[in-house]
Amino acid sequence: MLLTEKYKPKKLDDMIGNEEVLSKVKKWILNWINGEHKKPLLVYGPPGIGKTSIAYAIKEEFDFGVIELSASDLRDKKRINKVLGGATLSNSLFGNMMLILVDDVDITTKNDRGAIPEISRFLKSNEKPIILTAIDAWDKKLAPIRNECELLQMKRINKSSIAKLLTKIAKLEKLDEEIITEIAENSNGDVRSAINDLHAKHKSMRDRKIDIFQQIRDIFKAENFQDAKKAVSGELDYEIVKLWIDENIPNEYTDKEDIAHAYHYLSRADIFEGRIRKSYWGYLKYVIDLSTIGVSLAKKEKYRSFTKYNFPKYLKEMSQTIQRRALLKSIGLKVGKVTHTNRKEALSYIEIIKELGKKKHEETQNLYKFEDSELAFVMETSVDRIKKK
Repeated sequence: MLLTEKYKPKKLDDMIGNEEVLSKVKKWILNWINGEHKKPLLVYGPPGIGKTSIAYAIKEEFDFGVIELSASDLRDKKRINKVLGGATLSNSLFGNMMLILVDDVDITTKNDRGAIPEISRFLKSNEKPIILTAIDAWDKKLAPIRNECELLQMKRINKSSIAKLLTKIAKLEKLDEEIITEIAENSNGDVRSAINDLHAKHKSMRDRKIDIFQQIRDIFKAENFQDAKKAVSGELDYEIVKLWIDENIPNEYTDKEDIAHAYHYLSRADIFEGRIRKSYWGYLKYVIDLSTIGVSLAKKEKYRSFTKYNFPKYLKEMSQTIQRRALLKSIGLKVGKVTHTNRKEALSYIEIIKELGKKKHEETQNLYKFEDSELAFVMETSVDRIKKK
């Protein structure tokens, strides 16, 4: 299991940073529990700071059901009416109170086909607690939604708090703690990316490479259902195993039909995995069986030659990708405030800002309120060089 999933907060008090916001959220949900209807919350701020985690902390702490909607669920008026209309009538199987989470609502502005007005109308009429999340809540297109919500701004988590959390996780997982300071320094206030960095970089995970190699080999080489089932019995980190299988199907199988069948079962596993978070954890058994036993039995006959299995590229590149995405979003928002453009359009100014930074380093940093890591990214240099200037 990925560490971000294993150590996700179980209650609001488990979350780090943004104490004032979390206090307001707790008061808000307690009012709902006591029968007092409150305006939806629009929680906004940089990626990786816990906006979505708030909803799932409420789920665990107060025994709520959660209906999660993404930007793809809200892409047009017809889809919104179908999804949100059903959400209005929904209750959990056990009668729990339902919380509706609309994630990344600002993404809907990119291809707005009536989505924003329709969401706004839904917010006015719905009688369930609703949390919306956004990176940029001040996009002018979101004005109708902002008018129906209480806005709560979450800020980046400070480095010491991130380091404290990483140390706690490292002790529980018996991981190398030497890299924690470096990870916290480079996290840019993004808790999720920091935990992913710890997962991707720690030595203990790589020390388990021999064990995972044998397990993957047993799965791929199994000749029947019983052998395949035995290969995945006992303790199984299914998310890690699935990444290894995904990476190595083309290494193990050479027949095109075998490869196609294997990826078919893996894709079916992804479908069930996507349904777990939104509805029912009982689907996990299908995820495991499809992504392991299904892939194992996809071949027409056993491949008896030795296969050198590769470490999943995703785990190697995960932290770099997350950090890059977080930096681009943060830089885009800061440049956008100065240039009066949205964050994506603002990124087109990076080359100009880079040239300006070469001539007037300090003035450029102050103008856009860049962190050292953000200016280093724009200037295509290291943070150390930025600090020396």
